[in-house]
Amino acid sequence: MRTCLACMRKKPKGELVRLFLDPESGLVLIDAKATMEGRGGYACRECLPDLRLNRRIQRAFRNGVKQLCVAQDIDIKEINLNP
Repeated sequence: MRTCLACMRKKPKGELVRLFLDPESGLVLIDAKATMEGRGGYACRECLPDLRLNRRIQRAFRNGVKQLCVAQDIDIKEINLNP
């Protein structure tokens, strides 16, 4: 069981999308194959569009996040630390 970073619902790992922190760029990206190393977190597919860079995300990725990039199909949504 994993917890969604947006809605905090607990779901089986297979029902959630894994996000990972790229240590070089500080970006949180989707790990489609769930094989990337490093800090990770999970979100429901339906919660991805509503995901915001907040304290919960910062804590999950140990304050290393500079930018949150959520890709769905070909649309990319970028949320900057400084709005």
